[in-house]
Amino acid sequence: MNKYIPPDFETIKNAVAADTVAMQKILAHYNAYILYFAKQNDIVNYVYAEEIRAKLMKAILKFEIDR
Repeated sequence: MNKYIPPDFETIKNAVAADTVAMQKILAHYNAYILYFAKQNDIVNYVYAEEIRAKLMKAILKFEIDR
């Protein structure tokens, strides 16, 4: 059984439109993944985690929804 529940479409659409609340919801949703991939020697590198968050925000703002 797949327990992964992606963010709903409205949240994604609002984040693409630069809504800060929606962007925070997206970042909160992916926070565990961000912290996991920001680890170095099993210690979270928070500088790298912030870089990942910044790249995610940039990608969201560039994303085009044709719906």
